Amino acid sequence: MKGAVHKGGVHLVSDRSLTMPPDDQRNYHPQRPVIVLSGDAKNQQASWPLVYVVPTSTATTLKTEYCVKLAQGVGNLPSKCWVRTVCAQPFLKEELGDYLGQLPAQVLFMIEENLFAYMGLAD
Repeated sequence: MKGAVHKGGVHLVSDRSLTMPPDDQRNYHPQRPVIVLSGDAKNQQASWPLVYVVPTSTATTLKTEYCVKLAQGVGNLPSKCWVRTVCAQPFLKEELGDYLGQLPAQVLFMIEENLFAYMGLAD
């Protein structure tokens, strides 16, 4: 991990360190982009080891109604993908890889809105 971690940041991580069920249908890659969803107060606290991330996927077969489609280049993503909102999970800061970029606020809002809907926290 290089530099400060920010909400909405896109980082590469080892694909094998993520949980994205059903794992038997996954195509593993050496690295996969994730988006940081946790707030900056904890993200930037050196003694706090975790961030909350959501993985991305180029596979359309595993998408759900809660996934958010992103175009190539958004947040410097290398290809168009789906944000697998239902697979949000804690992740160790020290395992975050290269920083790719930052998502626009309106895109981050859509991801959060879909996550809250999935969790039953939205109207």
